[in-house]
Amino acid sequence: MLSKLLGSRLRARVLGWLFAHPDERYFVRQLTTLLEEDSANLSRELLRLESLGIVVSAKEGRQKYYRANRDCAVFEELRGLALKTTGLADILREALLPLGRQIVMAMVYGSHASGRATSTSDVDLLVVGDADETALHAAVGTAEKRLQRSVNYTYLAPMELRRRKREKGGFLARIMGGPKLVILGSPNAV
Repeated sequence: MLSKLLGSRLRARVLGWLFAHPDERYFVRQLTTLLEEDSANLSRELLRLESLGIVVSAKEGRQKYYRANRDCAVFEELRGLALKTTGLADILREALLPLGRQIVMAMVYGSHASGRATSTSDVDLLVVGDADETALHAAVGTAEKRLQRSVNYTYLAPMELRRRKREKGGFLARIMGGPKLVILGSPNAV
């Protein structure tokens, strides 16, 4: 979605990664490896984004490091858009999709959903369904490697979710009442 909006798949991937990790800085070769992109095209794209003030760079020795520009007027909007379309959400969605209909709903809550995540924040994930827990654990592990962040997930069967929804003031009430980023399904579906 973001690649169509921005007109470039590479631009969407760069923004998605940098804005999903706004406190981190990367040199071109690191991003080339992480994004599996050509270094020449990646360098050109970073220079374009820097000229727009969306990313900033700093030179240390012979390396030039890039990061998301927190002072950019649209930082929060880009971060939210990137997380929902190319960053965190897409990586989790791709990891969970092979489990198919075994997952009724998955959503991120906590600091990543509220926009308060830092470079050391883990990802809080609620998964509802009837998936094999070993397969779910493997899928989450795949996402952790790609995100380079720990993913703490809570797995509930649909009946357990419905039971817990009726409890007032519990763990689930806090999640459902707070900011959330839906990855698969709908909170209303269960």
